[in-house]
Amino acid sequence: MRIKKISITSILALILAFAMLIGMVSNLLIPFNFKATCLVLIGCALAWYLKPIFVKLLHPLSEATMTKIISVILILILIIQLLVIQYLPASVYHDPFRVLVQAEQLSRGNFNWNDSLYFWRFPNNVSLTVLLSYWLKFTHLFHLDTYWGVHLLSLILLDTFIFAIIRSVRRLSHQHSAALLPALFFLFSPFAYTYYLQVFYSDLPTLLSLAVVFNVIIGWQSFSRLKKGITGIGVVLSVLIGEVVKPNLIVLLVAVLLVSIWLLFKDRQRLMKIKTPLLLIVLGFILAVPTSAGLKAASHFKNNNQYAFPTAHWIWMSYNPKGAGKYEFSDVQTLSSIQGKAAKQAYLKQALPQRLEKLGLGGIVARWFEKAGILLNVSFMPNSYTGGYIAAPCLYQKFEAKLSALGMVMMRIGFALLYAETFFRCLRLWRRRAHATDDPRIMLTILTALGYLAFHTLLWETESRYGQVMIPLLGILCSVPSLALDSERRVRFRTSQQGWVTLSVIVAALIGYLTAPTALYSNQGYYVAQQQSQLSLQFNAKETKVHPYSSLSQVVKLNRPAKHFAVSLAPAAEFSGTLINEQTHQHYELYRTFKSLTLKRTLPAGKYRIQLQNDLQRSQSVLITKTIAYRLAPYPLEINQHDYPYWSFVYTFSR
Repeated sequence: MRIKKISITSILALILAFAMLIGMVSNLLIPFNFKATCLVLIGCALAWYLKPIFVKLLHPLSEATMTKIISVILILILIIQLLVIQYLPASVYHDPFRVLVQAEQLSRGNFNWNDSLYFWRFPNNVSLTVLLSYWLKFTHLFHLDTYWGVHLLSLILLDTFIFAIIRSVRRLSHQHSAALLPALFFLFSPFAYTYYLQVFYSDLPTLLSLAVVFNVIIGWQSFSRLKKGITGIGVVLSVLIGEVVKPNLIVLLVAVLLVSIWLLFKDRQRLMKIKTPLLLIVLGFILAVPTSAGLKAASHFKNNNQYAFPTAHWIWMSYNPKGAGKYEFSDVQTLSSIQGKAAKQAYLKQALPQRLEKLGLGGIVARWFEKAGILLNVSFMPNSYTGGYIAAPCLYQKFEAKLSALGMVMMRIGFALLYAETFFRCLRLWRRRAHATDDPRIMLTILTALGYLAFHTLLWETESRYGQVMIPLLGILCSVPSLALDSERRVRFRTSQQGWVTLSVIVAALIGYLTAPTALYSNQGYYVAQQQSQLSLQFNAKETKVHPYSSLSQVVKLNRPAKHFAVSLAPAAEFSGTLINEQTHQHYELYRTFKSLTLKRTLPAGKYRIQLQNDLQRSQSVLITKTIAYRLAPYPLEINQHDYPYWSFVYTFSR
């Protein structure tokens, strides 16, 4: 009996299709809000039905016309981004803020790493911090402050990524609609205006690195010798920086090695065609090792094993029975209480098997599904590492809750459609399994995507933002002409039966939306004004000593009424606090809770002064966030009538 030869790429595609199914369901249902789910369903149904009409309308347009349309869209994106940076600064916290503060310090020639335990505990972000410090040092030459320096970098990287994605899709698909759809998504969704624009962190360089690498691999054979030389250097630098900034890019190296080994035994001729870009990728990873070490040495950073966390910590954390496979602060506290890296490793050697045993086989498999659903979900990504806007204009705050809800729905629709397109293309690969040959470029793309999925599903803790690395990979799969569906090859309008089915889905979802008892959004919980950037006491961040009888104050402008106010204090600090209305001079006494001074009452819009007083005869510590040239809040902190424009309380005014 003759056994049919099956393409390995088609098998990998089938696995990826299953993952895409999880992604579609996750974005349809999570976070569960029946109204939001109905809107996502309506959006997906409309997009599916209207796609042939959209393709037909764009088909007669010339290449020059399409270039003009896309250029206008990119310009509009840039204008909106600049308006966001200027009028909607966000309060950045956690890891990106710690990286930012340390990078700013390094850029001014201060090589002290002792302000907190963060980098000793998680040294993986040291290289990112040093590279950012070099950029800030460069922007200082043009007299840019840290805020505009870091946002300029985010803007350049983000818009380069957007341009690279649109360009690669257009070049691969040869379809106007395929290029215009992602451009419209970037224009109308929060993708280009929230996390990636307002928070500089390792995710964006990784996205850009993958976009550059796969752009070059796909087009390598058509490049001239000069273009191969230029893009080859780009590949090496992209991989080098990507790996130095975020070490889990090693997934790409594993994929390259597996594809190379497979082709070495199965199809050496195909391997020879792309051997150069594959070797350049490997070279980038090789150079990343001494580069990382060099960056640490240049910044005078030294590891401290007393505080360092073992790698197994992330795996142990992801299988916390009480968690969801995400970052668990309780686990961080547990390991922090154990002194020394060796002792932590000994603890994890016993604790990890105990967790796996407690979960059992069924629990472990359920955790995999749970983590995959989180990884491929985009609902919470726009809000990553931000506490919200520092002091959004009144007009924006009026519509903030509604815009946030609609933005989340648009993100979910966009990614559900991306996953659906990838799902059907992967199924097409599987259906052709007996006749298809293994295109190494498609194989590498699918294998890299599966590598990231496996890494964050089977091993590491997971977050919504981690799954964003799939964008350039899935974008390529959705653009390769050989994987196009029959409906895309021959543009035909939907049949009347398909139209009735679509209409039924839309009507049912619309009825569900109108009759659902839950609201699409709530105005509660949004901040009127806030400043939450801090180095965190959990990492032993240095507190500020305040002399006896000293006073501290800071003006805050409320653009809308607020109902709750809190200003953070160091534990056990005994400060008296008052909130003063600058217009009416009315004083409100603040009440002490464990971590802050608070006030619960309706506060009309206007200017207020937060005033703290050390009434004791001894110095006390207070929680103040300090930077060198990064403005944390619109108004300076005053200590004994001395202004500190780059210092601030940690405070919130919420609705």
